[in-house]
Amino acid sequence: MSKDVVYSEVVFVKKNSADKDDPDKCHLGDSSQAPQKTKPCCDSVRLVLMTLCILLTCVLIALSLHSVCTKKKLEDLQQRHNALKENLTAFSAALQVMHHWTQNLSKALNDSACPKDWEYHAGKCYLFSTNKLNWTDSRDACISDGGHLVIINSRDEQEFLIDIVGSKYKEEFWIGLTDEKEEGQWLWVDNTKLNENIRYWTAHEPDNWNGHKGEYSSGEDCARINKNNIQDLNIWFDAFCTNTLRRICETRSSKQT
Repeated sequence: MSKDVVYSEVVFVKKNSADKDDPDKCHLGDSSQAPQKTKPCCDSVRLVLMTLCILLTCVLIALSLHSVCTKKKLEDLQQRHNALKENLTAFSAALQVMHHWTQNLSKALNDSACPKDWEYHAGKCYLFSTNKLNWTDSRDACISDGGHLVIINSRDEQEFLIDIVGSKYKEEFWIGLTDEKEEGQWLWVDNTKLNENIRYWTAHEPDNWNGHKGEYSSGEDCARINKNNIQDLNIWFDAFCTNTLRRICETRSSKQT
């Protein structure tokens, strides 16, 4: 004998007016347990959020890769910088050694070109004395040393002399120029006349000063290099030949120029 159907367990769900597109559904059991249809707008929001999450993940991955590559490039650049720095340091040290060697070689060549204690320049040797004599004795001392009181024939020679005087000695020196034979007629010790185009008198010199009370009747007849304003080329003064000063002697060098 077949079982009887119990119709009291069948529940009819009436179509809601908000769900016009959904057909009536029937559910067995309690109507409160019937599933609800998901709204389309919720699905769209989920889709957008998922897309944004994917995009954000991709961006983070890309940034991470870029950061790794940048860090690697910086490390490579730092290594190159360190290598260049080491090479530069080595090159600088090599230059210093070469400069020192060149200086020693130049000094050796110049020393061999001139007698001891004489300075070489442009094919000539110059002695800057340490003792002081009057002009006449200075002239004779230079001759005894194998030269003569300096004769200045060019701007280059004048620049060389004042550079040595200003940097090493800061003293006054006799040069081989005098008008002792005839006032105003300045002659070098080899009896050549002073070239009007190569003369380095300071302002208002020569003035042939006779002293405060005229005690020097012959005036100032010998030329000297002044120790002041050494940066200026025009530093010749006339002076009393009896004054005692250092001297600059000159002779030709054995070095070929």
